[in-house]
Parts: sequence; structure tokens; C-alpha cells
Amino acid sequence: MRKVFRETYERLEKGLGRAELFAESAPTGSSARALLAAFEHYDRTQDFDQTAFEDEHTLVGMDEVGRGPLAGPLVAVCIILPSPPPLLPFLRDSKKLASDEREALVPRIEAAASHLGYGTVEPEEFGKAINLHHLTFLAMTRALEDARLPDGCALLVDGKFKHPLWPGPQRAVIKGDDSSLRIAAASVLAKVHRDRVMTEACRKYPEYGFSRNVGYGTEEHCRAILQHGPSPIHRKNFVASLLAKNEIQLSLL
Repeated sequence: MRKVFRETYERLEKGLGRAELFAESAPTGSSARALLAAFEHYDRTQDFDQTAFEDEHTLVGMDEVGRGPLAGPLVAVCIILPSPPPLLPFLRDSKKLASDEREALVPRIEAAASHLGYGTVEPEEFGKAINLHHLTFLAMTRALEDARLPDGCALLVDGKFKHPLWPGPQRAVIKGDDSSLRIAAASVLAKVHRDRVMTEACRKYPEYGFSRNVGYGTEEHCRAILQHGPSPIHRKNFVASLLAKNEIQLSLL
């Protein structure tokens, strides 16, 4: 699929439309099937957005990444795309895309966005008075503030919880990054932004392998914490739980 992804966007950059893209693919070939599946998903997610609310609104897609890692920030993104949006086949849940595919989509999504906001909760903000659930909403609030949205927007937010401070219409969408085109766009931007932060952190703290684990608690990462102790970008409360668990395991040996 990665070859089809690359070739599709090369052709889109040349000004080809949907019909011309299919005309260049063999009707029964694997490339044509992959392209057909990509556009079916694109149409399905776009249709979801257009029917998400009874009344017509300017739609804002919202997603976050980085709730569970031991290190690094929690990042939220909100985005407004035009209606109808540009052709963005293969746009889906960021976890279902390869890293180079996500990187290729980012400039296209950013160029299409009329409003775009990033919100970050830094590692040192973890483990204080605000729990993880509300830190997620804090990152989202910062993204909304950064975007400077126009009046009359409706929010589509990934997950099962609505944003408690959003004043207008909104809908929480479970697995929204695979159901909504706009949530998927926010998902990709948030993932790429956070991965870049962690890759840069790896240059400063190479012993933790952040470029590979992006802060998640892999076996390699946990061993590095136990060997070197936490870095300044580790979440103290998450690491404390890891260290306490390790002490219990050692006591049982």
C-alpha cells in the first residue's frame, strides 16, 4: 500500500482528479483495489462528518496523543478543514499509517486547514493536582485557544468523553480517528508533532531510546530508567509507579 500511497499523492500534485487516478490503475490490479479502499474510507469518514449534527456547523476535529507514555508531553490538536475538504485518500487513524505516510500527510493537512491549534501538557505537569483525565482536557483547551476558532463551530472529539468546557455543540466519537475525517487529520498531526518532540529528546537523552519508543514503557525503556534513573522529561508519577512495581518484583525473588 505504501507504493500506492506515494504514487497517488504524486499524481494528485500533478492536478489529477479522482477519476483520472482510477483511470491510471488497472481495474483488477492490487493498486486499484488499494486506491478504491482508500477512497471508500475517505468518503465514509467525510459522510460521517457531514451527518454528525442535525444543523449545519463549521466542524472542528479534535484528538490527542500521549496519555500513556512514561516520558514526554501529551499533545492535542484541533483542526477545521474546508467543506468539502481536499482529496486526502489514505487519511485515517494515525496508528494505522507508517511514519513516512504520516509525515507525507502533514503538509497537505496543514495547507488545507483554515484553523489549526496545538495544545501541550508538559511532563512536569503530571502528578500534581490535576489527574490524567483532566490533563487531557487541559491539552485540548490549549489547542482550542491556539486555533482562535470562529463562532458557530461544532466539536468532534475522539473518545467517549465530551470536552467539559466547550460551549457549543459537540459529539464524542469512540474510535473517532477511524470514523471522522477531521478527527483523523487531528490524530495524524498530533502523532507526528509528538514523535518529532521525542526524536529531538533522544538526541539529548540517548540512553532511553526515545526515538524508538517515543516515551512508551517498552522493556528496553524500563530497563534504562532502572539503570540510569529518570530524565527531566519523564513523568514523575508514572515512573514512581514503575519503580514501586520493580521493588515489589525484586522482593519476591
